[in-house]
Amino acid sequence: MLVAIQGCSHGSLSAIYDSLAQYTAVHSRPVDLLLLCGDFQALRSVHDFPSLAVPPKYHALGTFHEYYSGKRVAPVLTLVIGGNHEASNYMWELYHGGWLAPNIYYLGAAGSVLVDGLRIVGASGIYKDHDYGKGHFEKVPYNNSTLRSVYHIRSYDVAKLMQLPRTDHTVFLSHDWPITIPRHGDTPALLRRKPFFRSEVETDTLGSPPLLGLLKHVQPEHWFAAHLHVKFAAVYEHGSGSVVPVNERPAGRQGDAAPIAVAQSAEAAGNTNPDEIAIDDEDDFDSIVAPAPAPASGANGQSHPGQIADNANPDEIAIDDEDDFGEPGPSAGPSGDSGAGASAELAEAAAAGNSRGVEQAHGEEAKEAMKVDESVDLVKNVREEEGLEAAKGVLGPEQAARPAQSVQESEAGPSSSSSGRVTKFLALDKCGPGKDFIQFTVIPTPTASTSTSATPRLTFDPHWLAITRAFHPYLSTQFHQTPLPRPDELDALVGDELERIREEGLLVPSREWTGEGVPEMVWEKGEVEVGRVQRFWPTAPAQGQPGGNPTAWYTNPQTEAFCGMLGIPNKINPAPPANIPADNAPLHPAI
Repeated sequence: MLVAIQGCSHGSLSAIYDSLAQYTAVHSRPVDLLLLCGDFQALRSVHDFPSLAVPPKYHALGTFHEYYSGKRVAPVLTLVIGGNHEASNYMWELYHGGWLAPNIYYLGAAGSVLVDGLRIVGASGIYKDHDYGKGHFEKVPYNNSTLRSVYHIRSYDVAKLMQLPRTDHTVFLSHDWPITIPRHGDTPALLRRKPFFRSEVETDTLGSPPLLGLLKHVQPEHWFAAHLHVKFAAVYEHGSGSVVPVNERPAGRQGDAAPIAVAQSAEAAGNTNPDEIAIDDEDDFDSIVAPAPAPASGANGQSHPGQIADNANPDEIAIDDEDDFGEPGPSAGPSGDSGAGASAELAEAAAAGNSRGVEQAHGEEAKEAMKVDESVDLVKNVREEEGLEAAKGVLGPEQAARPAQSVQESEAGPSSSSSGRVTKFLALDKCGPGKDFIQFTVIPTPTASTSTSATPRLTFDPHWLAITRAFHPYLSTQFHQTPLPRPDELDALVGDELERIREEGLLVPSREWTGEGVPEMVWEKGEVEVGRVQRFWPTAPAQGQPGGNPTAWYTNPQTEAFCGMLGIPNKINPAPPANIPADNAPLHPAI
């Protein structure tokens, strides 16, 4: 399966699809699957701006609303996770996962699906210690605090992901990075590009502690991430028989320790990241990024630095209330792709003047650092160059010499080394001039597509469905997270639900249902296609359509259908007992 992976999207959906079309034109091979690693910005209209953690002067609508309204259709199956700059009101409607638009599927706050048998696992959001043990208490309309806490990953969702079995043919998507991962790649090159990461890299505090626990437990062949706006590859060797002890699993109880100790962030320590230009939020300084224009496909087909017009990218400019490195360019209009261009580059140049005792890259050294190709399969060659000696334990197995290929091809079968399983990690940059923001790679699937069309088959992961049903009584929409049972008890609960699904099947619409009227529901065993249960239904009006307001919330029919399939109550924006207020009614009736 030919898979394209994109770093931060920032609302530039049409630009991303254009880059896929350009790749296909050059290589005469269509992309089968697109994976987007967060900061997607599924803005349906300007009414979603108050739910986006971006200062008003940087608001740019992007092009997602055109796919939501049906004006455009995604040309390839697209799987999405959330980051820290999202239309959080819409993402919350689909907490369990669902179609954001036709052919664009959100994995939810956490989720796992199968694409032609390839397991795609996703963990949305970023890590903040002070919110990790809380429930999903945020409600629309968000205030200054909940606007940011809503996208912070929760221990409940991590505990669910920790129940996934370790299997071959697994890909993991996250927005944040697992902590310690910089030590498993070309660390010197990373620090030349992002010198303000040095303190966090040296103290193993760059990234998310819960994601490290998931990396050790799930041990996927591939892990793709974004967030830090730099391309970085690493090879993580798990070791023979590597397991995560029960007492190291991220627990669901508030206040429980993460897999390893959490140190204060660079912001808290006084190290700002001048490239990101942080947004002030009193207790949370998150980077901010926005729509970017269409990338051009590179000739080698591996990673494609953007050859993009120098249009202002208003969201790319960082604003820290203590350190302002320069006024950003003008804000983009309410619609259309907004470019990652001159203003972002000026901000980065201004940031280079920052002097806080942090090592900076200068002149030719910086230029050479930006030329380093960090594709996973080339990491070893880069490290062997003089002055780029790697940290211990970072190299994967030797690869047989082979001719250069236009597409980076994964080895058939699971990754492994002499000591155990191996995960190939790749983080990608944001859209922008000269940025490595998209990667094309071939990933083997355990089963060939049985679809009559070229679209891969998207099916529910039965393990994830069992996990969701077993954990559902503990899903909290209040401030405090309901304490979870002991891990061994959770194991038993999930095992029981998995056996129940295998024996009884799932309650799904009959195959004869055309999407009109009330479907006949039947019990069915085996694989169930996602589109058979969840069909895209617009809830809020799209840009240019009448109705809608910034404070409205909606009961999403897809969430109702998902919960109905599992026989669990819908806790996500459930419809009021009486009549639904007009502003909260979906544009189409729920099934």
